[in-house]
Order: sequence, then C-alpha cells, then structure tokens
Amino acid sequence: MSFFVLQDPVKTSSILSEIYINLSTRFESVYLYGSFCLFLFLIFLAISNYGSITINIKNKKEYSITSWSSMLFAAGIGATLLYWSTIEWIEYYNILSLDDNYNRSDSLIYSRTYPVFHWGPTAWSIYCLPVVAFALSLSKNSNSSLTFSGILNINNKFLKLLLDVIFIGSIICAAGVGLGLSFPLISSAISTIFNIERTFTSDITTIVICASIFATSAYFGIQKGIKRLSNLNIILVILFLLLVFFLGPTKYIFINSIDTLLFYFGEYYNLSLTTGTNISIDWTVFYWAWWFALAPMVGTFLVNISNGKTIREIILGTIFIGSMGCAFSMLILTNVSIFLFESDIINAPSIIANNISSREELVILTITQLNYGKYLLIGFVIILVIFLCTTYDSASYVLASASMRESSMESSKSLRLLFAILLVIQPTLLMYLNGVDSFKWIMVICSIPLLFIYILLVYSVLKNVHSIKKS
Repeated sequence: MSFFVLQDPVKTSSILSEIYINLSTRFESVYLYGSFCLFLFLIFLAISNYGSITINIKNKKEYSITSWSSMLFAAGIGATLLYWSTIEWIEYYNILSLDDNYNRSDSLIYSRTYPVFHWGPTAWSIYCLPVVAFALSLSKNSNSSLTFSGILNINNKFLKLLLDVIFIGSIICAAGVGLGLSFPLISSAISTIFNIERTFTSDITTIVICASIFATSAYFGIQKGIKRLSNLNIILVILFLLLVFFLGPTKYIFINSIDTLLFYFGEYYNLSLTTGTNISIDWTVFYWAWWFALAPMVGTFLVNISNGKTIREIILGTIFIGSMGCAFSMLILTNVSIFLFESDIINAPSIIANNISSREELVILTITQLNYGKYLLIGFVIILVIFLCTTYDSASYVLASASMRESSMESSKSLRLLFAILLVIQPTLLMYLNGVDSFKWIMVICSIPLLFIYILLVYSVLKNVHSIKKS
C-alpha cells in the first residue's frame, strides 16, 4: 500500500479519494446503525448476568483500576486527542455555516457537540468489543493466538492468513494516521518554543527522538515501560487541562461545557442515526472507520492488562472512562478555541477555509494566546511525546504478541523493537511525500472488512458467554 501511494501521490490520492467517497456513501448506514447497535449490545451484556463473568488469563498480571484506566486511556487515544480537541469544531462550523437551515448559534452548538460525540460512548464501544471477545476466548482456551483467527478459532490456512493480514494491516493503517498528524504538531510546537524555523532537519530530529523513546519503552514491556509512561501522562494531562481551564476563560468554558453536554445527551440518538449529511458522510463515517481500524490494537493490548476483571468492569470501564476523559479534553480545548473566535482574536474557521496556515500551526497559536502560553506549550509538547509513545509502543507490543504462536508466550523483545521501528518508517515516508490524506483513505477502505468481522466477534461473544456461564 505504501508503494502504491508513493509511486504517484497526486494520482493515487485522486483514485483513493474517489473510492473513499463511494464506499463511505454505500456503507454510511452500516457504520452508523451498526456502531449504535454495538453500543446497546455491550451495555446489555454488562448489566446482564453475563457481566459477572471474571476473566482468567494464563500468565497475565493483574493491574489496579488506576493503572488499568491510565493504560486504557493512553493506549486508546494518543496525541491526536489534544490535536482534534482544539480544531475539530472548525470543520463542522465551516460545513454548517454554508447551510441556510443553521444560524450562527446553531452552528456553534453542533460544532461543540460533534467532537464529544465522535470521541464518546459509541466510539469506545467499537474499541471494547475486541477486548471482550479476546478475553472470553482466552478464558476458554489460554493457548489461542492473539489475532482474529485465534478468537474465531479458524483452522483453514487461507482464512487464517486473510484474517491475520486484516488484523495487522488495520493496525498499521490506523497507526499511520496518528503518526502523520502527531509528528508535524510536535515539530511545530518545538520550533515555536525555541523560536526557530521548522525545517526538514528539525522534523527528522523530532521523529528520531520520539521513535527512540517509544522503541525503548516497547522493548522493556508493559510493567517497566508502558505502565509508567501511562500513569505519568494521565497526571500531566489532567494538570494541563486544569491549567488551561483556570488560566483561560473559565466562566465561558464552564457555561458552554454544561450547555454542550445537555445538548449532547438530548441529541445523542439523532447524532447516532442521522444519515445523508455532509458531516455524517465526511466525518462520522471517517471516525467510526478509524476507531474500527484501531480496535484490534486496543483490544489486544487491553486484554493483556485485564486479567481478573469482570466483563462488566471491562465494558463499563472502557466505554465510560474513555468517554469521560475525551469529553474533558474536548470541552476545555474546544471552548478555548471558540472563545478566541467569538472574541475576534483568532478567526479559526476563516484560517482553515482559506488555507492561511496549517492545522498544527493553528493549534500552537491557540495555546500561546492563553496566559503563560509558552509554559503551557512546553507542557503540551511533553504530553504529546508521551502520548505518542504510549500509543505506539502499545501497537508494537500488540503486533509482537500477535506474531507469537500462543497468547501465553511472552512477546519477543526484538520483535517489539522491530515493530516499533516499522511503525515509524512507513507513515514518515508518506508524510513527507504529502501522502497522509491518501493514507487516511486507505485506512477507511481497509476498515470495511472489519464491519463483517465484527459480526463474527458478536457471535463469538454470545457463544462464549453462554458456554462459560453454563459450565
């Protein structure tokens, strides 16, 4: 796929864009209705008698709820959360401002709400299903492999290969989107802090430093690497967001956050099932596809840290801890950006619509407008780097685990290091040849088979919970 894009970025971008538009239109209803039904299915499973089933996975350590929650959040989100928290609303505002059915006030409330929706319970439900499916499968057979073929107990060599290729391919594609967004943002922030021009050399230096950190963490594994980074970063993120809240327009953020949440709860059903709009086709389908593509990685990683948890704890913890963390970030940073827009300090929608500056430069500009903005920016960079590391050393850990014959085998350190390096090389090449958009489209296209695999995962969950409860 990389060579396909690299051979002619402009031509392949056009081809992939057309394929994406056709597929997103055809599968829009499947993505929206299917994701909403998945959320309902998992909630029902959690509150049912099956929710009390305790997961028992051979040779896996049990973690406290605090460490489990921090690793869950850090692995499932990454640096892209802070990126989109600041600027995602702009995309929706620019779309709605062209629609005569929405006045300025309507456009703003929907623009505040859609980011919370796209990073909310439905999204985390997509993450959660593979966790439950893996956990139940391993409780029944501790020696099954940590791939789709392992969960579904596939013995046919062709189907096994096909499912494993989809499993690994979706992780590579989804990880590439995050890396393609994160590296330019970190490089831009560092250039601003040291007041230097962002160059090819500074970008390469940023990539090398980040890759070194998360390759080292992946090499040492969960206990010594990922766990410590995750616990540290959750503290830093909460501290950063609280500082933004109190140093920024505190009253404005608080009032509009309450209004947004009330509107969100009232409109959740309509946001979930309304199809045929520019936002649902261009953004909701894209987000659900992104979550589907990342779900194999997050599901495999989380099952490695969920030993001793009940199905109810896994489902409710994944969906609601993840959603609340994302909403906290979205509400604060989104409302800071909108405040600057309504105060005529930064006209972000115009900047994006007219390509006056890049999205990452707009994120940096927004943060530096706050009191003590430069110090906040330093903290922002530290959080971005650690977030990037926790997400992608989790990915390398998952890919290495999937390469082992049995789930009970400890993943090879050299394999974890190898995958950590490979995860950086591919999206970096695409980023510097303007192929990031193409990579996004590839990721969405490749997530289509996951829709059908998820149906099999639901069947696997129902079959295994009945079997375990009966025994």
